[in-house]
Amino acid sequence: MLDLSIQDKFDGLGKVDELRNAIGENYLGNNELLNVSKNGNRCIVLRDNQKVSEPSWLTWNRMFS
Repeated sequence: MLDLSIQDKFDGLGKVDELRNAIGENYLGNNELLNVSKNGNRCIVLRDNQKVSEPSWLTWNRMFS
């Protein structure tokens, strides 16, 4: 899967910005988006009281698809 920062350059959909605007929101039950990396390719998610780093494309898919 392409990093979201690269994908946004091709399709112009602004998914990284969507994620940044969703910081603090809960999704899929017990998940909270805490942070999006500066380059937009990683997210920090609070899941079951543990901070997890995951690819931003995965977080975006979980939140918005």
